[in-house]
Order: sequence, then structure tokens, then C-alpha cells
Amino acid sequence: MYEVLNAMRRSRIENNLKIVAHLDKITKTPMEVQTKLLLELLEENKDTEYGKKFNFDRIRSIEEYQKCVPISEYDDYTTYIDRMANNGEENLICCRKPVWFNKTSGTVGEPKKIPYTQKTRDCFARYSLCYQSGLLYKNLQERYFGGRWLNLIRCSGDITRLADGVPYGAISEASLRPYIDKWQHIFPTPPEATFSPKGADTRYLTARFSLCDKDLNNINCTFTGFALDFCRYIEKSWRLLVNDIEKGVIDQSVELPDELREKLSATLKPMPQRAAEPRAIFEEGFDTPFIPKVWPELSYVVGGASAGFSRYTNEIRERYLGYDTAFYFRGISASEGIFSIPVKLASHESVLIPDSLFYEFIPIDNEDTTPITMDKLEVGKKYELIITTHSGFYRYRMKDVLLVTGFYNQTPMVEFQYRIDKTVNLMGEKTTEMALRIAADNTAKECGFMLVDSSVYPDTKEVRYTCVMEIDRVPKDLSEDMIRSCLEKNLSKLNPSYGEKIKSGIIKPLKLIFSQPETYVLYKELMRAKGRSIAQLKPVTVIDNETQKNFFFTLTEDFEEIKRLLAC
Repeated sequence: MYEVLNAMRRSRIENNLKIVAHLDKITKTPMEVQTKLLLELLEENKDTEYGKKFNFDRIRSIEEYQKCVPISEYDDYTTYIDRMANNGEENLICCRKPVWFNKTSGTVGEPKKIPYTQKTRDCFARYSLCYQSGLLYKNLQERYFGGRWLNLIRCSGDITRLADGVPYGAISEASLRPYIDKWQHIFPTPPEATFSPKGADTRYLTARFSLCDKDLNNINCTFTGFALDFCRYIEKSWRLLVNDIEKGVIDQSVELPDELREKLSATLKPMPQRAAEPRAIFEEGFDTPFIPKVWPELSYVVGGASAGFSRYTNEIRERYLGYDTAFYFRGISASEGIFSIPVKLASHESVLIPDSLFYEFIPIDNEDTTPITMDKLEVGKKYELIITTHSGFYRYRMKDVLLVTGFYNQTPMVEFQYRIDKTVNLMGEKTTEMALRIAADNTAKECGFMLVDSSVYPDTKEVRYTCVMEIDRVPKDLSEDMIRSCLEKNLSKLNPSYGEKIKSGIIKPLKLIFSQPETYVLYKELMRAKGRSIAQLKPVTVIDNETQKNFFFTLTEDFEEIKRLLAC
């Protein structure tokens, strides 16, 4: 049944292992690779409008580059990008014509258009697909092969062509569309579960069709939080799912466009024998992980999961997956490029890729903020990332803060920490996303409830933090004030500046509100309905705009009512 899929994977293993070996080689002399890459980029683009403006043809070293070319942000490129996208002009910021404009997942305002050249696409393919395959095979050997893949990456299907004819949309669309012809051989779910039509319950489609296939080999998601959503949905909806599998139907309560319902229903047949297997497992309860029982051949999970989001990974392991299944955490990437990849499985740290981009780093919490190269990085210190890309961004501020955790060969290992523009700073306290997440996680552990998700709104009028929490499995004797006090304590411990300002009255005590069940899933669906790419949608740790504030503040309930709802 899986011959096509496994033949395709086996044919590429030798090449993929070469890429793993290539990374090992270039990480031994990273600055040689970096210098060569930068000078090649400058030589290629010296005749572009941007290259002429900053005299690329005269630059012969990293030091000259840093002296001649200013640090930039997206707004510095908008005029160029508009001319490229709307007028089809070429040779403005890059000598290579974009093959795609990546649509970012901005919540409000106009999404950005990130140019994406073939060279950038090749880097992504080499290190996000080929290298990943090679490292997994190196660790799993024959377990790497097997059944189909459970894909949890969802796309809006919203691809347009700009005036110059170049496609514009989320990059996940470009990654998955080429598989359409082989879809049924690779994935158990219909394409509509991935390329989400409006008005379709894609959670149902993904869960129902994947439960029909006993021989799944792996789970693939953008962030591990999406895998957690999938598991929670099955736990809450398993009766509906197995009943429909048994009867070969799609229940009328499931939201689907009529045309899609008719199309999918025509492909279904009753599967009483298969339905009986997960039903028996689910009827035993969810005190032990169900995934190894439902899909005994599942070998690994691929997804993004920085250390700050370990909450999602830990719950998947403890409650749904167990500890025998391998995890491949993707490393760090963005629309602009791929920055780092893991060198071992189940590790939150990843190594910078010397030949993907040219990197610079601004020290955080340091008086000297002069950008430095990777050979100057120190273990245990944090830095803001600056990149120069194959697609026309030069000394471009990513606003991502990375922690250096060690070295692989001579190349730094890093962990993502937080975004500069997502730091909460009412009165100079500078509380990071990482601190907010860890404080919420620690509070859930100490108080004994399950934290589904949480967000913080910095209320500038009240001068206080308002924390939104979606919770589950709440102990009967737990009170709202116990949670609030514990959260305040944990935030003060992680950020003493915040604690001092609470004690002195400069910042008012934290306010806590509770969201209705499934609020965070509904937020993702709302963003999808608005044309945002779910694949790029990150957890809302900091509420930083009115759209998010209005949404999360509306879907709230009294704490005692939340406890009553969860007990039903």
C-alpha cells in the first residue's frame, strides 16, 4: 500500500545523508563559509539599485560591509518590494527574480510581502526537508520508513498572482502543493483537510480520516501546539469520530460546504472493524497515552518547539504520546530564511547554518550594542539576530532574540527566546515572552490544573498586566485568588524588576480572567477565515492589538462557571 511513498523516500536517503555530512563539515570552519557567502552576495548584487546605493562593488570584507551598509527593517524595503510586485521591476534589491512572495501572518494591517528567490527556496529544501530526512534516518534506521504521514499543517488556500505574475501567499502553500498528485499515497486525509475551504471543520476531517489508517508513520506540524490541539480534539470528540467511521458517514452536525460533503461522502464506506479498535481504546479512558495504541507504527513527530513552548511538547508526551516516539524539533526559521537546525533529536537547541544566510548579532543587556559575527558569540548570553539573505535583505533586523547554549564543532548552538517587539514594558520592567510562558506553566503545575493556553495584555490605562487563561482539569478546592497570587509570585521571581514595581505600587497587581473552553482554537479558526496562514500562526503570548484584545476579552467566563462547565 505504501510502496510509492517508501520508494520515494529510499531513493533520496543517500543524498540526504550527504547533506548531514555537509553540515558537519561546514560547521568546522563557519567564518570561512560566512565570509565567502557574504562576498558572493555582494558581488552578485552590486549592480542592483540597492547595491549601487551602498557601493557593494567596493566592499572587500565583513568590516567594510558593516561600515558601509546600514542596519535595516522591513519598512526600508517597502518601496522596492511594491515596485517589484506591482510593476514587475527587476534588479532593485536582488539580481534574482523572486519565484514567490511570502505572505506573513500579520493579525492586523497589511501583511508583508517577503521576496523569496529560488536560492532561498533551495536552502529551505536542503535544510528543512533533506537534512531532516537524513538526520531522522540516521537515528531511526528502518523505523524511518513505514506508513503514511499525518499532516497537521493547514493552509488558507489563498494564493494570488501579483502584477508581475509571481505567486503571493503563505510559503506552506508552496511547500505542500507539489504533493497534490501523490496525496493519497502520502497522507491519510483528503487535501481539503490541509487546503482549508471556508466553512469546513478541518479538525474533524483530519481526525476522522487519520483514525481510519492504523499504519501512520509520523506526524508533521508547524508547531507542536497544533499536535496538542489535534489530540485534545480526539479526546473530546472520539464518539462522533468512531461512530462515523463505523457507519461510513459524515455526521450532519459537522460543518462542511454542501459540495465538499457530497464529494467526500461518495468516497466513504462503513469500517466497523477499524472503528471497533479505537473505540475500545478510548472507552478505557485517557489516563495513559492513546497514540501508541491507535497508531502502533508511529515513529516520530516533526514540529517547531522552542524551549519556551515546552508546555505543549510535555503535555503531548505525558498525556497522549508517551516517550518511545522520537521528536524532531525543526530549529529556527522564518519567511526570510532558515537559520538553524538540530544536530540531535528531541533537542530544543539547534546549530546556526553557515551557508544559509550571513548572520550578525546585537548583544542584549550589554552597554556595547555593536553588531558582531558568530565567532564572537559567548555561551549563556543573548543576542538579537540580524541577517543578510539571498532574496535582497541586507543587515535586516529579525527582532528575534537567541540564547547561545554551546557549540557544535566551531559553530554556535542557539535557542529562540523571544521577540524584541513582544516584550511587555509598562514601566521599564521588560518582561519577555519566555518569562510570561514559564510563569504561566509553573503556576499550572503548582496549582494542579491543566493550562490550555494563556496570554497577557499590558493595560497601559490601568498600568497592570491582565492575564487571560484557558484552563482544564481544575481541582475542586482551587480558587481564583490562589491562581492569581501564584502567577504574580512566579512572574516576580522570573522578572525581579516586575516584582519590585508591584511592591512599590508603580504597577498595579495582576488581573486574571478566564476564557471559555476552546477559545484559543476558535482564535486560530478566526484567523484562518480572515485568510491568515494557520501554519505561520504563533501562540498569542502577548496581546498587542485591539483585534486580539476584543476577541479574548469577549469570550470569558466567571471562574466558578468555568469550573462548573469543565465538570460537566
